[in-house]
Amino acid sequence: MISKFKFIVIVIFIVMSASIAVFKFVQAQILPSSKIIEYQSTPTPSPTPIPWTIFDKISEGKKLLEHIALFVGLKDIPYTEKRVSNSNGKISITDRTIKDPERQIALVLLNTQTGELSKIIVTKRGGELIVPEGYEIEVIERASGIRWNYWATQYKVSRPENTIVILNKWPEPKNVTVRKVVTNSKGKKVTVNQTNRQIEYITYSAYNDDLRRPELVAKGGEYIKATVESAYQKLKERNVQSRALPGKNISEVSQLKTTFFEKIPLMEQTDLGEFLLDAEHMTDRVKVVLATNEIEAFAKTCNRVSACGWIQFTPGTYSAIRKSYSKARLEPDFVKGAADHTNSMMAAILLYDYNLSNLIKNHGIKIADDPRLEEYLAAAYNGSPKWVDKSLKAVIAGAGDWIGHLKNETKGFIAKLRLIRDNNLL
Repeated sequence: MISKFKFIVIVIFIVMSASIAVFKFVQAQILPSSKIIEYQSTPTPSPTPIPWTIFDKISEGKKLLEHIALFVGLKDIPYTEKRVSNSNGKISITDRTIKDPERQIALVLLNTQTGELSKIIVTKRGGELIVPEGYEIEVIERASGIRWNYWATQYKVSRPENTIVILNKWPEPKNVTVRKVVTNSKGKKVTVNQTNRQIEYITYSAYNDDLRRPELVAKGGEYIKATVESAYQKLKERNVQSRALPGKNISEVSQLKTTFFEKIPLMEQTDLGEFLLDAEHMTDRVKVVLATNEIEAFAKTCNRVSACGWIQFTPGTYSAIRKSYSKARLEPDFVKGAADHTNSMMAAILLYDYNLSNLIKNHGIKIADDPRLEEYLAAAYNGSPKWVDKSLKAVIAGAGDWIGHLKNETKGFIAKLRLIRDNNLL
């Protein structure tokens, strides 16, 4: 006989089993198995990477460098570099001793994978580059033998990976003379000249092969074309008259093609030996520097004969052209005028016109339509019109290639022109 307690337990079990069966039946009718909703946690979406360009990063990088002060020593440290030259196809290598004070240099580094910027301070001590722990950075030796080239020095980063140098801040010491009132040994106040040492900071995006990207090369080429167009437009607006073809605005002289002037910075800012090895690489180099620095590109570049700016004007030639074409209103200050891309390009157009007038005077109007006119004018620009005339007279007498009587430097200039023209490197 079942006890009362066991009976109650059995009844409860039967009731619960029946309840569960009824619940499952109702659930199956309301929510068929194919439509049973399962709740899952939603993963947090990853943030969409913000697109960036090299130009964006250069602008950001300049802000990182704004307030950095850098040390420059007082004592020069000598070191040696190689120089490779090419004269009439003959390669020569010489040693060049350079003296330079120790100095700090600020670099802006870009991680090309993440777009992250960082800045570091490195030290130049003689020819040696000293970098912080955790970094491997070297100064690249160019085909010409040049390693250290002031703010245009080329760097290569091996560690961290995926890292390139996009900017450097270079401290350049200079002596500035100021007038100062002092008390002399007799107790009288006199004015004397006093030389003070000051540090000029140059922030620049130097070329390196990591920056040789299609978009930068293209932008640099566009920059040159736009500058030539701007120069022509200003000459037109100022109604500057041609000396070569009197009665015409200089912008109307069809013989002076815009492509003549687009080649000049590519020829002036490249080394001949490097150019003969790889002309496309060298023209790309100039275009990249123009793309990343724009109006600051080559602004402080002056060579041993004081040829300055991106198209290398000399003070005497610039002054003569400014006086001969007063309506052009070229910048009176040579240093500023040579550094200003549009102003100096205006001067180049005027110089070509001036030299064309002399060619017409000496060889007749037909020379204006000579297919080699660009070469004649480029040679006169780089060297001297008298050597062009001498070479032309020789070729008329049957002396072969007209450049025979030009100086070696100018022959190299024409070699560059021909490579740019024949290989469509504008």
